[in-house]
Amino acid sequence: MNPSMNPKAAYTIGLLFAIPLVLSGCVSKLAPLPAADVPVGWEAPVNAQAPMWPKRDWWNNFEDPELTTLISSVQTSNLDLANVKRNLDSAQISLREAGYNLLPTPVVTIGTGAITSEVRNSPLLGDKSTGTNQPLTLNAGFTYNDILSKPAIYDKALADYSGRVAQAGSLALTTLGTAASTYFQLLLTRDKVVAARQNLANAEAIGAIAQARFDAGVAVQIESLQQQIAIENARNSLRSLQQNDLSARAALALLQGRNVQGFNINSKSMLDIKVPSVQPGIPSDLLRRRPDLVLAEATLKSSNANLTIVHNSLFPQISLTAAGSVSSTALSTLVASPTSSLTISASLLETLLDNGQRFRNIDQARITLENNLTSYRKSVLAAFNDVEVQLSNIQLLESQNLTAFNNLHAAEESFREAQARYGEGVTDYQTMLQSQNTLFTARNSWLDTKLLQLNAAVGLYQALGGGWEAPAR
Repeated sequence: MNPSMNPKAAYTIGLLFAIPLVLSGCVSKLAPLPAADVPVGWEAPVNAQAPMWPKRDWWNNFEDPELTTLISSVQTSNLDLANVKRNLDSAQISLREAGYNLLPTPVVTIGTGAITSEVRNSPLLGDKSTGTNQPLTLNAGFTYNDILSKPAIYDKALADYSGRVAQAGSLALTTLGTAASTYFQLLLTRDKVVAARQNLANAEAIGAIAQARFDAGVAVQIESLQQQIAIENARNSLRSLQQNDLSARAALALLQGRNVQGFNINSKSMLDIKVPSVQPGIPSDLLRRRPDLVLAEATLKSSNANLTIVHNSLFPQISLTAAGSVSSTALSTLVASPTSSLTISASLLETLLDNGQRFRNIDQARITLENNLTSYRKSVLAAFNDVEVQLSNIQLLESQNLTAFNNLHAAEESFREAQARYGEGVTDYQTMLQSQNTLFTARNSWLDTKLLQLNAAVGLYQALGGGWEAPAR
């Protein structure tokens, strides 16, 4: 503000400051979620004896040392996570920059110089040179532009940074969940390799019996030929599983940022891996424990701040500038008795006619805000539904696993009896073949159900946020 400005002018500028600030505070307010969107409890059955909410190291609950080692390696070596960490560091720098922009921008310079001139005279008088030293000058000042929008700009930057943090948490949760599920898939493949070898051995044993019966003239050759088909199918299944082992190892190697050559997993079976149990806490706490919900909320806050910024374009752009300088011909007198000057000024810039562009921008920003609010509500509803489905699925899989285990034992007993009776000629080949196929199916079904249980536990951990919490603001 210019020192010569009269009080009336100062009051006018102060009023121009105050009115937009009051009005801009009423631009938009984030409406709370409808009460019906956030349940007070969970409908699905919950294990009250299990720990509440997953911990950040949820993978340790499977009590498998190699899984723990694998996850630790993914955390330190995954290429996507490394990129996210660097991007988060960059976002932190941007947030600090936004914080500095809340303050006036200072400028301080110091300098001096010298002027040298040369006068070329006649040959008789020679040349004459003169030099003049310039004063030592110290300049200081500041600028403060677009004052009204700075708080909203900072709010938007803060919301954007919170979104980046949540985005990083979401990627980490997904990546670690993928690593665990791929590890379980690899072990399932190895269990199925064992089962496939058992199936092949059983098929070859039945093939030997069928061939012996044909050689003895008590059976037709078709039984032996059909069994040879079953044997070849079992061999092809074994080869496919061995290829699946390589594919799963390649996926795990990539998650650790390395080549599959020379990479291996020592574990051979998933049957000894514990299926952990966890119970969710209060449903409303999920809003700050799931990164995707925090990201959706941050997007909503960012669009709300943007609406404020756009709305402020209706008001004058207010800027302040101050500049001062001191100068002296000598450094010793620069502080003691310098020549000084000071200038302070304020400016107002108002757009009078833009064919309604600012109002259209406000309408667009408001539509974006309303869309993001709808998206946030949808994300919240989907998250609560996800937890309910996961909890119910875990209970269902427990029952299915018990059924599959009992079916496997029944199929094994049935196969042993059919094999013995077929060798004695009491049971026909079709009964033997059916018993054999039933055993093949029962083995794979039991293994598949165990994998579903492990993946369901991973899914519940992810649905509950995997121990992640939004940083305190």
